[in-house]
Amino acid sequence: MTKAYKYRANLIIDGQKRDTIQLSDNVLYAARLDDLNDPFEGSVELPKSESQEYWVTPLFHELYDVGIYSMSAQKGQEKFPNNELLWVHYANSHKGFCIEYDLDILVNNLSKDFNISDKIYIAYQDERPEVKESDKLFDIRTKVFGTKSLAWKYENEVRLVFRTSGLKPIAKSAITAIYFGLNISLDDRRDIVGRMAGRSIDFYQMERVEDSYRLKATKLTFDYSHEIVDFNRQPTVDNYMVLYKSPNKDKNTMCEFVEQFRRRLTRPTNITIIDDIRAIPVLLNYKPRKMMSKSEIDIQEKHWIAYSTFNDPESVWMYPEK
Repeated sequence: MTKAYKYRANLIIDGQKRDTIQLSDNVLYAARLDDLNDPFEGSVELPKSESQEYWVTPLFHELYDVGIYSMSAQKGQEKFPNNELLWVHYANSHKGFCIEYDLDILVNNLSKDFNISDKIYIAYQDERPEVKESDKLFDIRTKVFGTKSLAWKYENEVRLVFRTSGLKPIAKSAITAIYFGLNISLDDRRDIVGRMAGRSIDFYQMERVEDSYRLKATKLTFDYSHEIVDFNRQPTVDNYMVLYKSPNKDKNTMCEFVEQFRRRLTRPTNITIIDDIRAIPVLLNYKPRKMMSKSEIDIQEKHWIAYSTFNDPESVWMYPEK
Protein backbone atom coordinates (compact mmCIF):
# COMPACT_ATOMS: atom_id res chain seq x y z
CA MET A 1 0.00 0.00 0.00
CA THR A 2 1.25 3.44 -0.93
CA LYS A 3 0.41 5.86 1.86
CA ALA A 4 -0.26 9.57 1.71
CA TYR A 5 -1.16 11.91 4.55
CA LYS A 6 -3.47 14.91 4.78
CA TYR A 7 -3.05 17.12 7.85
CA ARG A 8 -6.27 18.85 8.94
CA ALA A 9 -6.68 21.85 11.26
CA ASN A 10 -10.33 21.06 12.15
CA LEU A 11 -11.15 24.73 12.66
CA ILE A 12 -14.70 25.97 13.07
CA ILE A 13 -15.75 27.62 9.80
CA ASP A 14 -19.24 29.09 9.47
CA GLY A 15 -20.16 27.40 12.73
CA GLN A 16 -19.09 23.92 11.63
CA LYS A 17 -16.03 21.68 11.87
CA ARG A 18 -15.57 21.56 8.10
CA ASP A 19 -12.69 19.06 8.09
CA THR A 20 -14.54 16.58 10.30
CA ILE A 21 -17.68 16.85 8.18
CA GLN A 22 -15.80 16.29 4.91
CA LEU A 23 -14.03 13.31 6.49
CA SER A 24 -17.26 11.61 7.55
CA ASP A 25 -19.02 12.53 4.29
CA ASN A 26 -16.28 10.80 2.26
CA VAL A 27 -15.35 13.85 0.24
CA LEU A 28 -12.23 15.93 -0.32
CA TYR A 29 -11.96 19.53 -1.43
CA ALA A 30 -9.82 20.33 -4.46
CA ALA A 31 -8.80 23.98 -4.21
CA ARG A 32 -8.18 26.44 -7.01
CA LEU A 33 -4.53 27.13 -7.72
CA ASP A 34 -4.82 30.75 -6.58
CA ASP A 35 -6.30 29.63 -3.23
CA LEU A 36 -3.18 27.68 -2.24
CA ASN A 37 -0.73 29.10 0.31
CA ASP A 38 2.33 29.33 -1.94
CA PRO A 39 2.33 32.71 -3.73
CA PHE A 40 4.52 31.21 -6.48
CA GLU A 41 2.10 28.40 -7.42
CA GLY A 42 2.14 27.83 -11.16
CA SER A 43 5.11 30.15 -11.60
CA VAL A 44 7.08 29.17 -14.72
CA GLU A 45 9.36 30.75 -17.31
CA LEU A 46 7.44 31.20 -20.55
CA PRO A 47 8.97 31.02 -24.03
CA LYS A 48 9.84 34.32 -25.63
CA SER A 49 8.19 34.03 -29.01
CA GLU A 50 5.59 35.78 -31.13
CA SER A 51 3.39 32.68 -31.08
CA GLN A 52 3.12 32.71 -27.28
CA GLU A 53 -0.23 34.48 -27.17
CA TYR A 54 -1.72 31.91 -29.56
CA TRP A 55 -0.90 28.78 -27.56
CA VAL A 56 0.28 29.77 -24.07
CA THR A 57 -2.51 32.15 -23.06
CA PRO A 58 -5.46 29.82 -23.87
CA LEU A 59 -3.62 26.87 -22.36
CA PHE A 60 -2.94 28.65 -19.08
CA HIS A 61 -6.53 29.84 -18.83
CA GLU A 62 -7.53 26.16 -18.96
CA LEU A 63 -4.86 25.07 -16.47
CA TYR A 64 -5.87 27.63 -13.88
CA ASP A 65 -9.43 26.27 -13.72
CA VAL A 66 -8.24 23.02 -12.16
CA GLY A 67 -8.60 21.80 -8.57
CA ILE A 68 -5.65 20.74 -6.40
CA TYR A 69 -5.64 18.32 -3.45
CA SER A 70 -2.29 18.32 -1.67
CA MET A 71 -0.98 15.55 0.57
CA SER A 72 2.34 14.52 2.07
CA ALA A 73 3.80 11.39 0.50
CA GLN A 74 5.09 8.59 2.67
CA LYS A 75 8.86 8.77 3.12
CA GLY A 76 10.64 5.43 2.72
CA GLN A 77 9.66 3.09 5.53
CA GLU A 78 7.85 5.83 7.45
CA LYS A 79 5.03 4.19 9.41
CA PHE A 80 3.07 7.24 10.53
CA PRO A 81 2.82 11.00 9.89
CA ASN A 82 5.70 12.28 12.02
CA ASN A 83 6.54 15.56 10.28
CA GLU A 84 6.64 18.07 13.15
CA LEU A 85 6.33 21.12 10.89
CA LEU A 86 3.30 19.77 9.02
CA TRP A 87 1.56 19.07 12.31
CA VAL A 88 2.18 22.69 13.30
CA HIS A 89 1.45 24.38 9.96
CA TYR A 90 -1.55 22.36 8.76
CA ALA A 91 -2.99 20.66 11.84
CA ASN A 92 -3.45 23.72 14.03
CA SER A 93 -0.39 23.09 16.19
CA HIS A 94 -1.44 19.49 16.92
CA LYS A 95 -5.05 20.46 17.76
CA GLY A 96 -6.19 18.81 14.55
CA PHE A 97 -5.77 15.39 12.98
CA CYS A 98 -4.18 13.63 10.02
CA ILE A 99 -5.84 11.34 7.49
CA GLU A 100 -3.93 8.35 6.16
CA TYR A 101 -4.94 7.37 2.63
CA ASP A 102 -4.29 4.31 0.54
CA LEU A 103 -3.14 6.40 -2.40
CA ASP A 104 -3.85 3.71 -4.99
CA ILE A 105 -7.48 3.31 -3.88
CA LEU A 106 -7.89 7.07 -3.61
CA VAL A 107 -6.69 7.70 -7.17
CA ASN A 108 -8.40 4.75 -8.87
CA ASN A 109 -11.88 6.13 -8.30
CA LEU A 110 -14.27 5.51 -11.19
CA SER A 111 -16.90 8.01 -10.09
CA LYS A 112 -17.67 10.51 -12.85
CA ASP A 113 -17.48 13.31 -10.26
CA PHE A 114 -13.93 12.28 -9.32
CA ASN A 115 -12.57 13.99 -12.44
CA ILE A 116 -8.88 13.52 -11.75
CA SER A 117 -6.41 14.27 -14.51
CA ASP A 118 -2.99 13.83 -12.86
CA LYS A 119 -1.17 12.53 -9.79
CA ILE A 120 2.05 14.50 -9.45
CA TYR A 121 4.96 14.17 -7.00
CA ILE A 122 6.34 17.66 -6.47
CA ALA A 123 9.87 18.42 -7.67
CA TYR A 124 11.76 20.99 -5.56
CA GLN A 125 14.39 23.21 -7.16
CA ASP A 126 16.05 26.62 -7.00
CA GLU A 127 14.93 27.95 -10.37
CA ARG A 128 11.52 28.17 -11.96
CA PRO A 129 10.95 25.59 -14.72
CA GLU A 130 10.90 26.76 -18.31
CA VAL A 131 7.96 25.93 -20.54
CA LYS A 132 9.02 25.24 -24.11
CA GLU A 133 6.97 25.20 -27.29
CA SER A 134 8.07 21.62 -27.83
CA ASP A 135 6.66 20.48 -24.47
CA LYS A 136 3.76 18.06 -24.49
CA LEU A 137 0.68 18.92 -22.45
CA PHE A 138 1.59 16.56 -19.60
CA ASP A 139 5.08 18.08 -19.39
CA ILE A 140 3.57 21.54 -19.13
CA ARG A 141 1.09 20.44 -16.47
CA THR A 142 3.90 18.82 -14.49
CA LYS A 143 5.97 21.99 -14.62
CA VAL A 144 3.04 24.23 -13.68
CA PHE A 145 1.53 22.06 -10.93
CA GLY A 146 4.50 19.94 -9.91
CA THR A 147 7.36 22.34 -9.25
CA LYS A 148 8.01 24.35 -6.08
CA SER A 149 10.98 26.07 -4.50
CA LEU A 150 13.32 24.24 -2.16
CA ALA A 151 11.76 26.07 0.80
CA TRP A 152 8.79 23.67 0.55
CA LYS A 153 10.80 20.46 0.36
CA TYR A 154 9.92 19.46 3.93
CA GLU A 155 6.32 18.86 2.78
CA ASN A 156 7.31 15.98 0.47
CA GLU A 157 4.12 16.72 -1.43
CA VAL A 158 2.08 14.56 -3.76
CA ARG A 159 -0.92 16.27 -5.28
CA LEU A 160 -3.98 15.21 -7.19
CA VAL A 161 -4.98 17.50 -10.03
CA PHE A 162 -8.65 17.60 -11.04
CA ARG A 163 -10.25 19.17 -14.07
CA THR A 164 -12.36 21.37 -11.81
CA SER A 165 -12.16 22.61 -8.24
CA GLY A 166 -14.68 21.75 -5.52
CA LEU A 167 -15.79 18.71 -3.52
CA LYS A 168 -14.89 15.26 -4.85
CA PRO A 169 -16.37 11.93 -3.64
CA ILE A 170 -13.91 9.28 -2.48
CA ALA A 171 -14.18 5.58 -1.72
CA LYS A 172 -14.63 4.79 1.98
CA SER A 173 -11.85 2.23 1.78
CA ALA A 174 -9.37 4.92 0.68
CA ILE A 175 -9.13 6.12 4.30
CA THR A 176 -7.10 3.62 6.32
CA ALA A 177 -6.27 5.49 9.55
CA ILE A 178 -6.79 8.68 11.52
CA TYR A 179 -4.00 10.17 13.64
CA PHE A 180 -4.94 12.60 16.41
CA GLY A 181 -2.63 15.51 17.22
CA LEU A 182 -0.91 15.87 20.57
CA ASN A 183 -3.27 18.69 21.59
CA ILE A 184 -6.57 17.60 20.09
CA SER A 185 -9.51 18.06 22.44
CA LEU A 186 -11.30 15.04 23.85
CA ASP A 187 -14.57 16.30 22.34
CA ASP A 188 -13.04 16.51 18.85
CA ARG A 189 -11.48 13.05 19.16
CA ARG A 190 -14.74 11.53 20.34
CA ASP A 191 -16.65 13.25 17.55
CA ILE A 192 -14.38 11.84 14.85
CA VAL A 193 -14.28 8.32 16.31
CA GLY A 194 -18.08 8.35 16.58
CA ARG A 195 -18.57 9.54 13.01
CA MET A 196 -16.18 6.91 11.63
CA ALA A 197 -17.43 4.00 13.78
CA GLY A 198 -18.05 0.70 12.02
CA ARG A 199 -15.46 1.30 9.32
CA SER A 200 -12.15 -0.50 8.87
CA ILE A 201 -10.13 2.42 10.16
CA ASP A 202 -7.41 2.43 12.79
CA PHE A 203 -7.16 5.35 15.19
CA TYR A 204 -3.85 6.54 16.61
CA GLN A 205 -2.87 9.13 19.19
CA MET A 206 0.30 11.10 18.58
CA GLU A 207 2.56 11.28 21.63
CA ARG A 208 5.99 12.59 22.49
CA VAL A 209 8.86 10.18 22.98
CA GLU A 210 10.33 11.04 26.37
CA ASP A 211 13.77 12.61 26.48
CA SER A 212 13.81 13.32 22.74
CA TYR A 213 12.39 15.52 19.97
CA ARG A 214 10.66 12.55 18.35
CA LEU A 215 6.99 11.68 17.99
CA LYS A 216 5.30 8.29 18.21
CA ALA A 217 1.86 7.06 17.22
CA THR A 218 0.05 4.74 19.65
CA LYS A 219 -2.91 2.77 18.34
CA LEU A 220 -6.06 3.43 20.32
CA THR A 221 -7.60 0.23 21.69
CA PHE A 222 -10.44 1.82 23.70
CA ASP A 223 -9.65 -0.76 26.36
CA TYR A 224 -9.70 0.60 29.90
CA SER A 225 -8.60 -2.58 31.71
CA HIS A 226 -7.50 -1.90 35.28
CA GLU A 227 -7.23 -3.26 38.78
CA ILE A 228 -7.83 -1.49 42.08
CA VAL A 229 -4.64 -2.13 44.07
CA ASP A 230 -5.33 0.08 47.09
CA PHE A 231 -8.37 1.67 48.70
CA ASN A 232 -8.49 3.98 51.68
CA ARG A 233 -11.65 5.56 53.11
CA GLN A 234 -11.46 8.79 55.06
CA PRO A 235 -14.41 10.58 56.72
CA THR A 236 -14.89 12.99 53.81
CA VAL A 237 -13.04 11.41 50.87
CA ASP A 238 -12.16 8.03 49.36
CA ASN A 239 -8.74 7.29 47.88
CA TYR A 240 -8.25 4.78 45.08
CA MET A 241 -4.99 3.57 43.58
CA VAL A 242 -5.56 1.97 40.20
CA LEU A 243 -3.20 -0.24 38.20
CA TYR A 244 -3.93 0.71 34.58
CA LYS A 245 -3.30 -2.08 32.05
CA SER A 246 -4.09 -0.51 28.68
CA PRO A 247 -1.28 0.65 26.33
CA ASN A 248 -3.01 4.02 25.85
CA LYS A 249 -1.89 6.53 28.45
CA ASP A 250 -2.38 9.87 26.74
CA LYS A 251 -4.30 12.59 28.56
CA ASN A 252 -7.51 12.21 26.57
CA THR A 253 -7.61 8.48 27.28
CA MET A 254 -6.94 9.13 30.96
CA CYS A 255 -9.82 11.62 31.02
CA GLU A 256 -12.11 9.02 29.46
CA PHE A 257 -10.99 6.39 31.95
CA VAL A 258 -11.47 8.67 34.97
CA GLU A 259 -14.88 9.70 33.67
CA GLN A 260 -15.97 6.06 33.41
CA PHE A 261 -14.43 5.14 36.78
CA ARG A 262 -16.26 7.95 38.56
CA ARG A 263 -19.68 6.86 37.26
CA ARG A 264 -19.86 4.10 39.88
CA LEU A 265 -18.68 6.27 42.76
CA THR A 266 -20.96 7.91 45.30
CA ARG A 267 -18.45 9.82 47.42
CA PRO A 268 -15.79 12.47 46.77
CA THR A 269 -12.78 10.55 45.53
CA ASN A 270 -9.09 10.95 44.71
CA ILE A 271 -7.83 8.61 41.99
CA THR A 272 -4.14 7.76 41.55
CA ILE A 273 -3.30 5.87 38.34
CA ILE A 274 -0.14 3.81 37.94
CA ASP A 275 1.02 1.23 35.39
CA ASP A 276 3.46 -0.84 37.48
CA ILE A 277 2.97 -2.45 40.90
CA ARG A 278 6.42 -1.21 41.95
CA ALA A 279 4.90 2.25 42.21
CA ILE A 280 2.50 1.16 44.98
CA PRO A 281 4.91 1.34 47.96
CA VAL A 282 6.60 4.45 46.56
CA LEU A 283 3.34 6.40 46.43
CA LEU A 284 1.75 4.94 49.57
CA ASN A 285 4.84 5.91 51.53
CA TYR A 286 5.17 9.26 49.84
CA LYS A 287 8.02 11.48 50.95
CA PRO A 288 9.77 14.62 49.68
CA ARG A 289 11.87 14.09 46.58
CA LYS A 290 15.09 15.00 48.37
CA MET A 291 14.52 12.07 50.71
CA MET A 292 13.83 9.54 47.94
CA SER A 293 16.38 7.12 46.51
CA LYS A 294 17.26 7.25 42.82
CA SER A 295 15.31 4.05 42.14
CA GLU A 296 12.25 5.47 43.91
CA ILE A 297 12.44 8.64 41.83
CA ASP A 298 12.77 6.61 38.62
CA ILE A 299 9.78 4.44 39.50
CA GLN A 300 7.65 7.46 40.41
CA GLU A 301 8.56 9.33 37.21
CA LYS A 302 8.02 6.36 34.89
CA HIS A 303 5.00 4.66 36.43
CA TRP A 304 2.86 7.29 38.13
CA ILE A 305 0.62 8.05 35.16
CA ALA A 306 -2.10 10.41 36.33
CA TYR A 307 -4.02 11.82 39.27
CA SER A 308 -7.58 13.14 39.65
CA THR A 309 -8.74 14.94 42.79
CA PHE A 310 -12.08 14.96 44.56
CA ASN A 311 -12.35 18.76 44.41
CA ASP A 312 -11.77 18.91 40.64
CA PRO A 313 -13.19 15.57 39.46
CA GLU A 314 -13.43 16.46 35.78
CA SER A 315 -9.73 17.27 35.51
CA VAL A 316 -6.81 14.88 35.19
CA TRP A 317 -3.26 15.82 36.14
CA MET A 318 -0.64 13.92 34.17
CA TYR A 319 2.58 12.96 35.93
CA PRO A 320 5.19 14.03 35.30
CA GLU A 321 3.81 17.31 34.01
CA LYS A 322 5.73 17.79 30.76
